Amino acid sequence: MTAATATGTSATSRPRLSPAWSWAVRLHVGYLALFTVWAAWVSSAYPKFVEEARLPVWPPSTPLGAWLERVVLLPLYRYDVIWYVGIARDGYGAERGDITFHPLYPLLAALLGRLLGGQYLLAAWLVSQVCCVAMLALLYKLVALDEGEAVARRATLLLLGSPLGFTFLLPYTESLLLLGVAAALYAARRGRWWLAGLAAAAAALTKQPGALVLLPLLWELWHARRATVRARGVRPLLGPLAGLALTPLALLSWIVYRARLGDASFRWDQPLGVVNRVLLSPAYERVWGHSLSWPGAPLAMALQHLAERPMFYLWLNVLLVLLMSALTLVAALRARRSYALFALAVLLLRLAIVYPPLPLMAAARHLTLIFPIFIQLARWCRRPAVAALVLTVNALLWALIGALYVRNAFVP
Repeated sequence: MTAATATGTSATSRPRLSPAWSWAVRLHVGYLALFTVWAAWVSSAYPKFVEEARLPVWPPSTPLGAWLERVVLLPLYRYDVIWYVGIARDGYGAERGDITFHPLYPLLAALLGRLLGGQYLLAAWLVSQVCCVAMLALLYKLVALDEGEAVARRATLLLLGSPLGFTFLLPYTESLLLLGVAAALYAARRGRWWLAGLAAAAAALTKQPGALVLLPLLWELWHARRATVRARGVRPLLGPLAGLALTPLALLSWIVYRARLGDASFRWDQPLGVVNRVLLSPAYERVWGHSLSWPGAPLAMALQHLAERPMFYLWLNVLLVLLMSALTLVAALRARRSYALFALAVLLLRLAIVYPPLPLMAAARHLTLIFPIFIQLARWCRRPAVAALVLTVNALLWALIGALYVRNAFVP
């Protein structure tokens, strides 16, 4: 009897994951398994590296570590992954133009890579997977504050299963960036302003759009404290503002570091040029050919390119960007004002980044960070017919674009 009681007590007291974390883990594991199998199969038909061509995907070969690297990691080693791994391994300055990549993600990969004995690709992959699970859980909690858990589940499903959702599973910055954004907004909604500022600072050090989360945070602060400010003055704002100041301070520290490497110059008589240098860095224009223009210029350039020389890559990008822009505008009308502010700011920034050779390159991936899109889709997907249509289209595009990425034929 005593033994049975002790066993029952142990079973009932066993810690269990919250619904948000449980759903995040299951969703992540499911999509990671699907993408790993899909990417390995595509890479067996279209190998990029000698190891991909030499080692078969099936049956498993020895040594097991080499086979796992070939199946799980090498099919993802494309485009920006190569740059992040290089920065983690060698630091900034080893390659011309690497200073354009923000520091937090390669720093985390570098720290973990050293612990793993120099396995920097594995380290970058692990950082992304951990951040992806945490991002899904926090985004679930954030959505559930206003919409309930059913919408939160659908929103995170639609995010990870969206046409560019597989990028959250890559050794890219997207999972870490959206984790910082979701954590900052969730902390702000709970009144934890220093934590919100710290999370926003992490987002600002991850990628350019991360700095934009400061706008909705300031709106949330005013919304939460305006009655107190009217009664007692600005003093109640000073502590929260000090916490949120971590975000511009983090961005300033990154600019100072870039300046030490010769990658910062300003013309204060050219306001757009100042924004360009803060958000994109001179190396973006000097090495990569990116620059900042007025919103809509890249889309106009892409349409002109299509008229002169139609390309499937451009057609796909234009269609995705037009669709996601329309969804952003619709979502902004129904979203919480702070979320709408973030959505519109990200949209305007991305539609202002010009890369003449391939207009709208990576635009759809950047717009996938606009999480209110997926909240709105989750509302629509209450109806089974709408849910079936959206999930089917998403699955087809997810598989197509994921395959093109592995084939080295699509810059996500």
